[in-house]
Amino acid sequence: MKRVAIIGAGISGLICARSLAGKLDVRLFDKSRGVSGRMATRRVPETGATFDHGAQYFTVRSPQVQPLLDEWVDDHIVAPWRGTVVVLRPGIKTERDPTPRFVAMPGMKSLGKHLAKSLTVRTKMLVTQAEHSDDGWLVSTDNGQSFGPYDWVVCTAPPGQANNILGSANPFHATLAEQKFDPCWATMIHFAEPLPVPYDAAFVHENPIHWICRNNSKPGRPLDEECWVLHADPTWSTENLERTSEEITNELLDAFAQAIGQPLGEIRYVTSHRWRYSAPTSPLEETCLVDEASQLAICGDWCSGARVEGAILSGLGTAEKILATI
Repeated sequence: MKRVAIIGAGISGLICARSLAGKLDVRLFDKSRGVSGRMATRRVPETGATFDHGAQYFTVRSPQVQPLLDEWVDDHIVAPWRGTVVVLRPGIKTERDPTPRFVAMPGMKSLGKHLAKSLTVRTKMLVTQAEHSDDGWLVSTDNGQSFGPYDWVVCTAPPGQANNILGSANPFHATLAEQKFDPCWATMIHFAEPLPVPYDAAFVHENPIHWICRNNSKPGRPLDEECWVLHADPTWSTENLERTSEEITNELLDAFAQAIGQPLGEIRYVTSHRWRYSAPTSPLEETCLVDEASQLAICGDWCSGARVEGAILSGLGTAEKILATI
């Protein structure tokens, strides 16, 4: 049975692995303590607060993903989020946004954990190099370990990191070097009392914040814990990328109060997290990049239109192309 190494256990890597499992011997490597990538959930044991501080929800428009969505809903892993989502503009009455949205339960990372079941995933493994030779691919980590050889390598790391891992000789080096990402500062707030606003989330205009969300309005979250997630505007995040978490938190709390037009109540917990590679500025239209000669594939949420659905499509497309060569 041919062997495949997948670098990165985010949604694209996990979907690819699930599609190949049973047909090929698949191993995943991820630098984090767990799976799911930017479909992340943070829990604060001291207060009981939970925050989806990465991807907030996902939408499904493609026929390829709809059967997966139906399966996840049937398995009670995913549910529709029917919270009231509006658009906030200064001096303009709020507008409702009717887009159908879905979330994993009880947190966004739960979908990745579900997909990882029955897969071989090595976490806390920072891959620093993937080398190709006549014998196949060898994968090396920062602690000096090597794994392989593998017939195929699939790299789902952000493009800049993928180039560092694969080296300048990889056939997609120039394409990867062209990709740019916007960062995002995410602030997580646990309030002592419910925030008295008539909506659960909003796209915010003319403010350092781009998105606000009442996390506990999503299905499967603790209803009695008033938790909000703020995502800063990409331009503002870029301009303030290297500031401290404390400085960012203070500024975004002020911006939040300005956006909702009222002072904030008592705060039990607050912190900010920096996502350096939040969203591609110009995502590839291609589903993935595949070189049959070296048996290298590159995919991720920066392909196929970006977002969670883009990551799913990228993982599916990569697996399809690998299987077509065998």
